[in-house]
Formats: sequence, C-alpha cells, structure tokens
Amino acid sequence: MKRLIGLACALTVAASAGCKSTNDLQSQFVLRTSAAAGCGPVAAARVEVELAAVETLRRGHDRFVILGASSSDSTRATVLNRTDADAYDSANVYGNTANGATVAYFGNQKVLLTGAHEANLYVRMLKPRDPGYETAIRAKDVLGENWKEIAARGIQSCN
Repeated sequence: MKRLIGLACALTVAASAGCKSTNDLQSQFVLRTSAAAGCGPVAAARVEVELAAVETLRRGHDRFVILGASSSDSTRATVLNRTDADAYDSANVYGNTANGATVAYFGNQKVLLTGAHEANLYVRMLKPRDPGYETAIRAKDVLGENWKEIAARGIQSCN
C-alpha cells in the first residue's frame, strides 16, 4: 500500500514537471480612461490609443492589439444664458413677387460642457516572438518621434 501511494506521488510529480503553464495575463491589461467633455469623441479615442501605447512601452513590449473595447459618453452642453431673437416682418410687394421676413439673432451665449468620454480597453502587448506581432500596432509609431519623452511623462491632455 505504501509502495502504491509512493508510486502515485512519483507519477504525479513527473507529470507536473512535464507540463508547461504560461500565465498570459502578464501580457494583457485593462485600460480605463476618462477624457473631459471638451476633448470631443475623436480626441478621446486618440488619447485612449496613446495611453495604450505608453503602457505597452513602459511594460517592456513593442506592439499591442486592442482585443475589446467599451465606451460611454455622458457629455452634455448647457446654454447658460438665453439667445434673444427679434423678428422683423415686413414685405415689399412688386407685381407678383414679395420679399420679407427677416430675423435678427443676438448671441453671446455661454455654453457649459459637462460629463466625460469614458472607455475601457482590453489590451494585449506583443513582443517579436509572439503570434500576430507583424500586424499589431507599433507603440512607438502611435507616439511619434518623441516617444521616449511621452512614455516617460505620460499623456495628460487631449490636445
């Protein structure tokens, strides 16, 4: 009986040694972003990709792919003071033609932008030996020629 248990343990250890378990989670991350309402949706999307590129470089990888994304837009524009409009209704009739109805608008409205453009990106980082590397996004290309400085300081604005 002791011999049978010992043999079972030895086979279990031998089987475990032959298995290779890789933790793919070290090459993946979820990026949560929030951009101000004034950025607009296009600039917010650009910032999301730039942040993914920065994080990819900081973690020692070269390229990345976005495996999934979700976003929400809670932006709202509120006019703080009203616009006055005066209608001048006059008509000049000459034969069968008439001209008239002029509207004058008075502006100087103040618009308050609130809310945010928010997104969650599920990013996988790649190194040269990884499948899909050749078609993945190059992090350095996203950030441009000053990629080292940008990766060091990060992205603080959508401008």
